[in-house]
Amino acid sequence: MRPETKQPGGVVGDWMSKAPISVGEDMPIREAVALMQGAEVRHLLVLDGRVLTGILSSRDLRRLLMRDLDSPLLTEPVRAIMSEGAVSVAPHTPLTTAARLLLEHRIGALPVRQGQDIMGIFTVPDALQALLAIAEARSA
Repeated sequence: MRPETKQPGGVVGDWMSKAPISVGEDMPIREAVALMQGAEVRHLLVLDGRVLTGILSSRDLRRLLMRDLDSPLLTEPVRAIMSEGAVSVAPHTPLTTAARLLLEHRIGALPVRQGQDIMGIFTVPDALQALLAIAEARSA
């Protein structure tokens, strides 16, 4: 179990993955796929320099590959298929708020930012782990 906080139910910063993998907008999609497979992650943060411009998710890749497994788009840059305008949260965001955002936007991850700085990524598995830990602690 991760550390407890003073915030009832906890905050995103206690449960996020603190070393998200990021790529530049110009990385070829094929290389991003290999990176995701090698790191066993479903989301890559897409940056232009240090600025978050989007997220490349396994869902984005499924949409592309459903059309054509040999798609010429695989040589295109990730910006061609990334999801732009990523919904993000701050580390002090309550878990319930972050979980609600994941559900309402039907997304699998939230970049965690302090100003423009990327602090981590909060995913659906992070939310489930946190909410289960809280529920189990309350029932004990």
